[in-house]
Amino acid sequence: MRRKGSSKNYKKSKSHRRDSTQRYYTKDDIFVSRMASILLMPKSKVVNIFNQKKITTLRINTLKTKPKEVLNSLKRRGYELEQVPWALNTYFVTNKNKSEISQIEEYQKGFFYIQDLSSILATLILEPNQNDRVLDICAAPGSKTTHIAEITDNKATIFANDSEVARTNALRNVIEQFGATSVKITLSDGRDFGKRYPDYFNKVLLDAPCSGEGRITLRGSRPLRYWSIKKVKRLTTLQKELIESSFITLKTGGTLVYTTCTLEPEENEGVVTHLLNKHKNAKLQKIDIVESKEFGDYRKHITQGIKNWSGNTYHKEITKSIRIIPSPEMMGFYIAKIIKK
Repeated sequence: MRRKGSSKNYKKSKSHRRDSTQRYYTKDDIFVSRMASILLMPKSKVVNIFNQKKITTLRINTLKTKPKEVLNSLKRRGYELEQVPWALNTYFVTNKNKSEISQIEEYQKGFFYIQDLSSILATLILEPNQNDRVLDICAAPGSKTTHIAEITDNKATIFANDSEVARTNALRNVIEQFGATSVKITLSDGRDFGKRYPDYFNKVLLDAPCSGEGRITLRGSRPLRYWSIKKVKRLTTLQKELIESSFITLKTGGTLVYTTCTLEPEENEGVVTHLLNKHKNAKLQKIDIVESKEFGDYRKHITQGIKNWSGNTYHKEITKSIRIIPSPEMMGFYIAKIIKK
């Protein structure tokens, strides 16, 4: 009887210990731990990074107005503006939020675009010229498309593509609002462009659909409702197909800029490595603008592409790509500049 009793008591005790050590991880826990691993920083710092309040950035649209006129108009409204030294006609608005700015007449007339600085940087790295044929393969809502049109003074031939009717309709409204008359809108699966337009474009911008970690702020309600590791895995397949299609559409000597607003190596370095390994004439190019004198203090937000992560080893040249760590000035981003040799 004693042995049975002892055995029963032992089983209860064992079960109790197992329950007492069991821990349930929330989605927030998983996200913070994953970001700490990727960014090589303590979890407490990760939480601080993803809790920062963003500064609103605007880009004056010279297709519709003269910079001096719109600056004077905004200053009369009491806007406090801080110029970004490496991005022409780009300013932080330090005392107004995005929702306030988007309601004023100057915005409605297309005199300026409210656009994150990381997104502006991506277009500058593309370096579109007036004689170029340019493809923005996942273009909606149109921030980078209109920026390309502005840089080239509506003299380049620009294809702005998206795969959904609703998104192309929204894209059309933005293009009209901001006077990008050199843009032709196309409705197509970006993965088909390589077959339809091989060796056709001088410049291609692929801002790929991604898990969007760079946009996440933990300050909001249910900030991770659209994020999951499963989504990351699913998107990498699409991203690899899109980057191949984008590269095939590129002329020899042309430039492909691959961007995402995620920090996931699988969606960033992993996708670029896939292209470089499969297409030997694809070569990564160093991004010079971040080394410029004007970039100065903004360089603290930049790190090199990751060579190794979670058992994966990426292409030996991957450090030529850049990662942008989330900050009040710039959202989390990844940019790779690829040349077709």
